[in-house]
Amino acid sequence: MKFETTMSWPAPLARVLAMITSADYANARLSRMGYERFEVLSSEDDGRHFALTAHVVGKPSVKLPALAQKFIKSDQPIEIEQTDRWDRECASGTLQLINKSVSAVNISASMQLSEKDGVTTNTLTWDVSCSIPLVGGKLASVIAEDIRTKASQNEAVSREILAERY
Repeated sequence: MKFETTMSWPAPLARVLAMITSADYANARLSRMGYERFEVLSSEDDGRHFALTAHVVGKPSVKLPALAQKFIKSDQPIEIEQTDRWDRECASGTLQLINKSVSAVNISASMQLSEKDGVTTNTLTWDVSCSIPLVGGKLASVIAEDIRTKASQNEAVSREILAERY
C-alpha cells in the first residue's frame, strides 16, 4: 500500500534540517511520543549523511479489527526498529521500520524536504506491505492508518522541539 503524509514547520529548511539530523532531537521526540520505552541504538554523522537507528516499543494508536488482532493484539506492545537516513545536500532521506512483532510486515518511506515562503515541508512517500496470505492487504491498511494517526502527533511534537531548541 502506497500513500503520502506530510509534516510542516514554520521555519527555513536549513533550520529544520539541522534539527532532524540531530541525535538530541531524536531523543527529545521519542521521549515525547508516549512510547512505553525507546532506545537510540546507533547514530552516524559524516557531515553530509546522517543516520540514526532507534528501538521503539508502543501500542497501536488505532482500534484494530478482529482480523488484525490475530496477528497484532490491541493490548500487546509492538516492537519497531526504525532507521532514519538523511542526505543534507539533497535534503532527502529514507525511513525504514522493521516490525519485530510481525516479521511479515515491511514499512519504508522516502522523505523530501522543501521550503516555500519560510515554511518547510517533509513529504513522506510510504510503502507498507504484508506478506501474510489472504489478510496481508487488510493488515497493511491498518498499519497505514496507525502511521497516519501518529504522523499528526509527530508533527506537533517536532514543532514544539523546534520552537524550544532550534
